[in-house]
Amino acid sequence: MSDTIHIATCCDDNFAPYAGVMMLSALKATPNTAIHFHLVDSGITAANINALHETVQGAGGLLTILEPDNSLYEGLPTHRYGPAVYHRINLPAYMPESVSRLLYLDSDTLIQGNLNDLWQSDLQGHPVAAVENYSPTSSQDIGLPRQQYFNSGVLLMDLAQWRKESLHHQVNDYARENAATLTYVDQCSLNAVLRGHWQRLPARWNQQANVYKAMTRDNAGCGYTPQELKEAFVNPGIVHFTGDKKPWMRYCFHPFKRTYQGVLAQTPWAGMTPPDDSLNTRFKYATALGKHWNNLRRKAWIRKATHHGA
Repeated sequence: MSDTIHIATCCDDNFAPYAGVMMLSALKATPNTAIHFHLVDSGITAANINALHETVQGAGGLLTILEPDNSLYEGLPTHRYGPAVYHRINLPAYMPESVSRLLYLDSDTLIQGNLNDLWQSDLQGHPVAAVENYSPTSSQDIGLPRQQYFNSGVLLMDLAQWRKESLHHQVNDYARENAATLTYVDQCSLNAVLRGHWQRLPARWNQQANVYKAMTRDNAGCGYTPQELKEAFVNPGIVHFTGDKKPWMRYCFHPFKRTYQGVLAQTPWAGMTPPDDSLNTRFKYATALGKHWNNLRRKAWIRKATHHGA
């Protein structure tokens, strides 16, 4: 196994600053370790590419830019994710043959634990290790039980095995034939091909936004015990900001938002305007907050009236 940790991610220009946060947090959480990032460029401006190089090199890492083959996914639906959603499928082909193990990370992640612990995980003969998707419903499109369905935002990949078995070609073929019927196009395609052929990682290596619900209300059928999810909740190795409430937005209340903003402030994108910082969004937020407080006051009044009536 290489002493250098190879990390890949895929994004377009909109997510370039957040890929920078992921990279910087990885370098900070994993000191005294060589980390080589491989970024699949899905339309990133030269200015942001330069800023990413500055961020990584300034923290002692190395960054290589990879050009994707967009023709592989021409005409396929991307939903709200953009074409970058497909590029992780083809990483075994994009990466140099000399790289036999790869850690794929979504660009909306924040690294909190030393990645050497994850990098050295035993895949036990499987081509990939991952964390179960916490949602109880995401696996329904392909008819898998939830405990057999992994989240594709953090993948530890044995590239040699992927290439030997042409797994990326199998996933490409599945995506092309089925993407129109899938909610999570790349994730479902990966799970369909790798069914029963992946190694489970501890839940803390991909703390998804619904971890508290999975730990309490939605734990039935989950492959992790409430105690394992509690460990992910209080001591995450990787925080994955799944869903549409991202920590770079003004109106996000994720517990790790402040930590995330602290890393963002150390990048060339410090001080950037949140994408949801508009008068319309502020009005909607103020209206929703007003309704929330009115509901609380009404419930308090009902409790008080009921108590006095008793």
